[in-house]
Amino acid sequence: MDTFDVIVVGAGLRGLHHALRTRTDKPEARILVVDAQPWPGNDIRTQRSNGFTCELGPFAFTSEELVPLLELLSKPPRILASNEEAKTGWLFDGEKLRPLRVEPEPCSFPTGCEDMVQAYRRELDPCLRLGRAVTAVQPAEHGGFVLTLGGEVPTDLKTNAIVLATSPTSSARILGGLEPELPHIAEQEQREQRAFVWFGCLSKDAPELHGYGVLPHKQIDSPMSEAIFCTQVFAHRAMPDRCLVRTELTMAELPDDDAEVTRIAEEELRRWTGTKAPFGFTKVHRFTTPSHDGCQVECRTRVEEIAQRVPGISLAPQLPGS
Repeated sequence: MDTFDVIVVGAGLRGLHHALRTRTDKPEARILVVDAQPWPGNDIRTQRSNGFTCELGPFAFTSEELVPLLELLSKPPRILASNEEAKTGWLFDGEKLRPLRVEPEPCSFPTGCEDMVQAYRRELDPCLRLGRAVTAVQPAEHGGFVLTLGGEVPTDLKTNAIVLATSPTSSARILGGLEPELPHIAEQEQREQRAFVWFGCLSKDAPELHGYGVLPHKQIDSPMSEAIFCTQVFAHRAMPDRCLVRTELTMAELPDDDAEVTRIAEEELRRWTGTKAPFGFTKVHRFTTPSHDGCQVECRTRVEEIAQRVPGISLAPQLPGS
């Protein structure tokens, strides 16, 4: 059985940051980072489609978030500031757009948000075990813990310490060996459907799509929660003569048909901005977010209690600026 000093559960940015911090402080420590996803970074993913750069997760960061994260990297990516025209966005009041100052100013990287994740991956690659979910945590017979990784052939790993860098419900699902009812509570989690919908066109056809983007006034009833004019905010998000917009739908129930999702987003985008641009490029990315309900609260409380009373189990600190 492979043995480690520390196993970090979760290869999102929080887990990667903690693992690199631990390795920097204790270079002799045997560290492993495990995650069910076959890629690191969780939802921080940048995808190129038809010459457009689409962020599948966070669109940007702030300098407050980035500086502490990058200082751990031996070769950090270069920070890319937003374009000058993106310092102002818009608020849609139901009839017209009102100027809205963008604060704090967004930052990214030359080829997208994933540049930072890949920099962490290069630093930690020997410590990463991706595409394998932790299915159970049990106390080991002579101290420490045994983690079971799922898959066609389950694998047991021995570790002296566990650092949880996943959501409260994800952590709760694997801690049944310490508190048997926790996985059953986590199964009550409710998740809300979301979708990003991108629209691409020629820049000359969409002169009204300028500035950072548009938010709706809180009193506006709309299935769309925001529109970001990606190519207005950061350089190199498309070919020079192209325009790219990312919209987010937050409907109670999304249609199953991507064409219908696209239609709804396009209708709202045109209502908010008045654009008549023909969109030759469209793309839909569906995802879910946890509902902020009693399940989340109870799992968080119980997982924190376990971390306080069980030596060797801890929670990864929140990221700087979060």
